[in-house]
Formats: sequence, C-alpha cells, structure tokens
Amino acid sequence: MKKILFVLVMVLAPSSAFALIGFGIQAGSDLSKLGPYSYSEGSGLTQVTVNAYEMEANPAGIGAYAFVDLFGFALEGEADFAGGQYEFDFGNQYLPNMDPIPFVWARASYAVTLKKNIMDLSIPFLAKAAINAGGGFGAHVATPRADLDLVKGVFGEDLMNLEISEEALEDNLITYFEDNMVEASGLHVQAGLRFKVLMLDTHLNARYNLAKDVYADKSGFLQLMFKVGFAI
Repeated sequence: MKKILFVLVMVLAPSSAFALIGFGIQAGSDLSKLGPYSYSEGSGLTQVTVNAYEMEANPAGIGAYAFVDLFGFALEGEADFAGGQYEFDFGNQYLPNMDPIPFVWARASYAVTLKKNIMDLSIPFLAKAAINAGGGFGAHVATPRADLDLVKGVFGEDLMNLEISEEALEDNLITYFEDNMVEASGLHVQAGLRFKVLMLDTHLNARYNLAKDVYADKSGFLQLMFKVGFAI
C-alpha cells in the first residue's frame, strides 16, 4: 500500500505543484449592443410609433471571480453586471415632436468555466504567461428593450392622454421590469491569456455566450474581460 501511495505521489507531484486557488475582480465590455428598433400600431389618429435608437457605446461591466487550478485545468466561477445607455421616443397625432428619452439597459450574469493552458509564452517583463481555452455554462438576466409593450406598460394603454404622475411612472416601470425581464442560459466558449504582473495574477479573456435575446433579436453576445487578483 505504501509503495502504491509513493508511486501516486511521484506521478502527481509535477502537476500538483502548479495547483492554485485564486480570486479577484474583473472589468470589461460586451462587444455587442442593442440595435435600432421601430414599430407602429394603429392608423390615422390612433397610430402610435415607437423608436429605440442604437446604443452609442458598448455596455461596460464589472464583477468578481474565483477559481481552483489543479492538474493543468482550472475551474472558474464568476458573476458580473453590465449596463449601457440608449434613447427611445414615441409619438402619435398629439405628440409628434417628443424628445428622445434616455434609457438604461442592464444585464446580470453568472458563469462556470473549465479551461486549460494550451501554450506557454515568453513575454518581456512578464514572469509567466500562457494561452488558455475552455468552455462552460452561464445564465443571464437582462432588462427588455424599449418597445410598444414597454411604453404601454409604463404610460398606460391610452397613449392619447399622457397625464400621469412621475411617481406612477416609476412604479409602472418597476412593475413592468419585474414581469418582463429577459432570462436566458446556455453554453459559452472562450480563449484567454494569463500572466503575472508583480504579485498579481492577471487574465485577459474573450468569450462568446449562447444566450438568445439578452441583446434583442440576437442569439448570443461576445464579452471581453480583464481580471486581476491573487493566487495562492
């Protein structure tokens, strides 16, 4: 029995010498954004048109992560939030010149990823670097894009008469979001670069998430994430 244990230790020691537990924070950007949308309902005096305009900038995100690195593989868990701003307007016979309304889109996600170093690199000024690749599973919750349903849910079904208090608008918006949040889950694939700067364990990852309609009318979205933390 002792001989078997000794053999196992000798076999596993070179790999387990690199076993790490790490944690840290991350920041990044979604490389997808909400596109334009326009929809009209009714005709003549009762016609209402809603226009949502394309985001001027990609949503920015922030989050946290933790991982265990064992025998050449790393199992990582993370959670992040992202948000971006766009504008929408709507009009009818009585409101032909409404100014665009600034509106915020937000996303919250968690993911579990299994990845492996596939190539070591020698980069000047970096003590150690490696390219890794992997995949996993994630779940996402996002606010819906402004459309006719949102306008009616917030302002009321009678868009010819918009006499509604600010407090009622806020309550209606919260209720609409509670009832209409976009929920999606699916697999993801990613590739990244891991390196050390001084005492910091650093990662730069690009990931594609299969998550339908998190960004309206899209089957998925791409993320770029920069992670920095400590490994022990």
